[in-house]
Amino acid sequence: MIRNVNETVIAASTHNIKKPFAGWLRDIHSLGFRHLDVEFFKIVDEPYVIGKNVGRLKSIDGDAVQELKHWVENNMIKVISFEAGSLLVGDDKKLRESVARIREVISIAFSFKCSIVSVTPSSFKENVSREDIVKSCRVLMDECSSYDVKLSLENGEVGSIKILRRPEDISYVIDKIASPSLGICLDVAAAATIDFNIASYISHFIDHVNIIHINDITKDLKFKNLIVGLGDVEFNSFMSLVKKHNIPLVIEIYSGYGPVDLYLCKRQVEKILQQVDC
Repeated sequence: MIRNVNETVIAASTHNIKKPFAGWLRDIHSLGFRHLDVEFFKIVDEPYVIGKNVGRLKSIDGDAVQELKHWVENNMIKVISFEAGSLLVGDDKKLRESVARIREVISIAFSFKCSIVSVTPSSFKENVSREDIVKSCRVLMDECSSYDVKLSLENGEVGSIKILRRPEDISYVIDKIASPSLGICLDVAAAATIDFNIASYISHFIDHVNIIHINDITKDLKFKNLIVGLGDVEFNSFMSLVKKHNIPLVIEIYSGYGPVDLYLCKRQVEKILQQVDC
């Protein structure tokens, strides 16, 4: 049986924000988006950029947050997830500072009645162990347990500071922490740098996936975060799993893409969802 495509939430992301923010919101709303992911903090790969601020590079300012709150309070759009940037592993001082930053985002998400906050385990050190990741995630869980928000660990791509990459490592961290408040934010293009069969990749921990950043990538890995259909990922078997588990999808594509590109990607995703069975 094919379910109604509307059962799968497809959200835009402020990763693709165009200023002024109010105009961008009107554009995506007019193109049919009713759900939004908020990229609150950027993730950067260069340690000199982070410096003393541990990546406090906001992607959205206070005025935009207030504008968005107006839209949410008037039931014009719903925020389904907040992105809180890197959880820095391997340095106790930077870990504490990044936990404080993430807790700030969790507090804001809570005020928006948003139940998902994604964080990305990252490190500038080589050979970070799985136990180091577990330890850091436990610190975060302990710090943020007072909020009714589900934390989602985002996977990383080869060659970046994002260290949770292989499906067996993701499963290990989830199993070790064993908390219903911890899940996975799957980034499709990042996963493809490890295993181009995304359905196989996600099958290792499908029951723990809270949200998916949907995008495409070429087989040679040269072009990523593309509109679905412009790369080489085979989406049918993957989308079948997404439908079965009713996992929300966030369109997170190259930041240069605008509202119309988001809409075209949404149409491609909807078409695939209509074609596949659970």
